Order: sequence, then C-alpha cells, then structure tokens
Amino acid sequence: MENVIQQFIQDVIKKAGIDTMPEDFKKEYTEKLAAQAQQRLGVMALDELDEQGVKDFEKFMGENESPRSDEVLEFFNGRIPDFSDKIAKTLQQFGNEFVQGTARLKGTKLSQ
Repeated sequence: MENVIQQFIQDVIKKAGIDTMPEDFKKEYTEKLAAQAQQRLGVMALDELDEQGVKDFEKFMGENESPRSDEVLEFFNGRIPDFSDKIAKTLQQFGNEFVQGTARLKGTKLSQ
C-alpha cells in the first residue's frame, strides 16, 4: 500500500508541475501528500464498512496497536467489495483536486 501511495504522490507532483522545485520543498510536500492520501483512504474505507465492519475494525485495532499496512489492507479487502478499485478512485479524485489547486495557485500572483 505504501508503494502505491508513494508512486501516486510522485505522479501527482509531476502532473502538478512542481517536480522541478527544490528537493526540500518536494520532500515536505511528499510527506504532506502521503499523510493526506492515507487519511482520505482511511475515511473512504470506514465509510464503506457496515456497522458490524466498524465494530470488527475497532476490535482489530484494539488487538493490533500498530498494525502493518498490509494487515490493514487485508482487513479492508476482506470486508469491502472492490476495495482496490475504490482505492484507485479515491486517489484519482485526490490527485485531480491537488493538480487543479496547484494550477489555480500558479495563476495567482503571490506578491502584490
């Protein structure tokens, strides 16, 4: 899952045209984008669970204080139909929003 997110972020940074920015800037944005992508995926996954699924997730997290990402992925894959497709759709939507927002910022004069 982490590799999917990292590849997604690299693609989005390139599409947004900020891949030529200084390395420290790209590193900071990579970290922020990864956190935001993980948060959005978590929200999407929890929204897809039924009431019993939420209870199962709470139990899973209670038994696994710091689960590995593959364990979390396995949990959701077993309870959410077409979970991989939903991951792709969520990341695509997030990427589009980021690229559009970056384009708007580039069109805005930052110093007046």
